[in-house]
Amino acid sequence: MFLSNSLAVALAVLPPAQAKDSSARVEKLAEGVYAIIHADATHDWPSGAVNWPHGNTGVVIGSNAVLVVDATYYPSRARADIALIRSLTNKPVRYLVNTHWHGDHTHGNSEYQDAFPGLTIVGARPNADFIGLNQARVMELARAPQSAKRAELARLEAARTAGKDSAGRALTASERGSLDRAISEAQTELTELAAIRVAPPTLLFDEEMRLDLGGKQVVLHDWGRANSPADVTVYLPTEQVLFTGDILVHPVPYVFGAYPGPWIPVLRRVEAIPVAALVPGHGPVLHDHAYTRQVRELLEAAVAEVTALLRHGKTLQEVQATVTLDAYRSRFVSGSDPTPPAVWDQSIRAGLIERTYQCVIGSRC
Repeated sequence: MFLSNSLAVALAVLPPAQAKDSSARVEKLAEGVYAIIHADATHDWPSGAVNWPHGNTGVVIGSNAVLVVDATYYPSRARADIALIRSLTNKPVRYLVNTHWHGDHTHGNSEYQDAFPGLTIVGARPNADFIGLNQARVMELARAPQSAKRAELARLEAARTAGKDSAGRALTASERGSLDRAISEAQTELTELAAIRVAPPTLLFDEEMRLDLGGKQVVLHDWGRANSPADVTVYLPTEQVLFTGDILVHPVPYVFGAYPGPWIPVLRRVEAIPVAALVPGHGPVLHDHAYTRQVRELLEAAVAEVTALLRHGKTLQEVQATVTLDAYRSRFVSGSDPTPPAVWDQSIRAGLIERTYQCVIGSRC
């Protein structure tokens, strides 16, 4: 993920629409407005499904300042993004906005501080403590001699040494190749996460903040609880470009720590924002609110079905056994990519139903 000097020079002469490196590409959304779409960081073995992605990054170039939206999962990926940004403009980045606290959007914060000494990191007021704490926590876990990630790496290395899967079957050449990739990714992940430095937002706002970059007006809005405790969108009203953070994740929403009840009215309000380009927290650039409505309808169905069962005295276990949301699955899961079905099973079938149950009964929402 590190860019050599020769590659950085080569990127500098590319037209913006062609700017890319080995694991990311820049997509132009409007004049002076870009999205950096990344390859994923780690994959499960043997399924091949994504374990950890890099969040999408936004770049807004005004005549007076540059603003970046989110800072990816790995510090080195943030450094590579900085090289891409420098291929687009020679102006320094003045603002880095964190849309929420999750590490796949914030672990690279300190790299932007190093690269741009005048940088201000901007975030919703509640997120400053969440981001600082979790950067420190993840860093210490990566350095610990015993951790879940080190245990997973040991499992993968044991499988490679044995040359067999968990059922004792000899691995094929293709399986050995994917196992080698998973081990390399796991080793890289531990190194990267151990290198995180704490760098939370320092310019905090409540509900809304407007920034003038010189020819580019940017509106930051904290929607409160949705996918996370405080989800921020970044909107350019003139260009009608919207960066949603993880309020929207394509093709399957992440619901692991979400707040399904409050998330629904947030989505309704987001749907009312005119968009020519919509950049979700993960996934491709979208150009309308069809997917926003799709996610809202899924959450509404979950709340309605869980509520109906609770009115009949059903337990969490009975609710989980009954509410499958299978009627919606085909709208989110298609094709041969192993990631959408894996995320559906973990995030929707397991996570969404339990989180909705907690929300509807009033214990955690």
